[in-house]
Amino acid sequence: MRGRDTFGRTAEPDPRPTAPPSRNRERMRKGHRREYAADRARGSISFPERCDGALTDIGVHGAVSYRDLAEARFGGHPHTTRRAVNAWIRKGLVTETTATGPRGNPFKILTLTRKGRAEARLLAAERGMDPGQQVPFARIRKSEGAHDTAVYRASMKEKRRIVDRGATVRRVLLGTELKSTVARASEAARKRGGKRAADAERRRIAHELGLPVNDEGRVLYPDAQIEHTDAEGRTGRVNIEAVSGNYREPAVRAKAAAGFALHASGPAAAALLGRLGLGSDGGSWLRGPADRNPASVEL
Repeated sequence: MRGRDTFGRTAEPDPRPTAPPSRNRERMRKGHRREYAADRARGSISFPERCDGALTDIGVHGAVSYRDLAEARFGGHPHTTRRAVNAWIRKGLVTETTATGPRGNPFKILTLTRKGRAEARLLAAERGMDPGQQVPFARIRKSEGAHDTAVYRASMKEKRRIVDRGATVRRVLLGTELKSTVARASEAARKRGGKRAADAERRRIAHELGLPVNDEGRVLYPDAQIEHTDAEGRTGRVNIEAVSGNYREPAVRAKAAAGFALHASGPAAAALLGRLGLGSDGGSWLRGPADRNPASVEL
């Protein structure tokens, strides 16, 4: 003790300056480096609530990368994500497979079983999504796994922007669902009135769905479309495209001109958007030393 009598003699004062108070006011935690961010991001959301949102995401988008789901729903925490995924697998709700990215690196993809799809439909309704929300059966081709899972990353980024504006996401439609809807309506009209009727119906249904039609009469389809409503009940749509590095420049320019929200699915796509002056938002590619490749090994 400074300046106080100790064992019958006065202690010498400590010549060292007093250490300044720590700037880190949060308690130390052990474990993964992302636990700090995960702890803050979790807030008051319980683990079961996070699991419900994550399972709904897999159902709505068909296929989701394990890593992307960890980032979007579990604060980047690998142990919490693994706990959820293992529980789903034990219950027969989720299938976990490994796909290969463009550079040969493996990554994990999560899809739903038939039982999982039924559960996801119930969860989507409970979470206030539109009654028409589809939970598609995912057929994943290994060659397309990187692109298909990039659609989820892009959609989550746009969802955050929508929510930040005070709106509410009501439905997510994938490109396959949009194409099928337009094709069915057009074919029904063709059977009734021939090609001219089919063309007119295709334009009509495309307009109804918020899909642009080019000068040649061809409908431009996004990878996904998000329907949302604002605080005043007005409906809006965002058409999303996960651009791959092998996209042709004219196709990218056409979708940009049509108002699509473009997101790079990897470094090659980011470079493509940069050359076209369309990559200002950084895309949906996960950056960082371990994330140079969109198919980097999972957490």
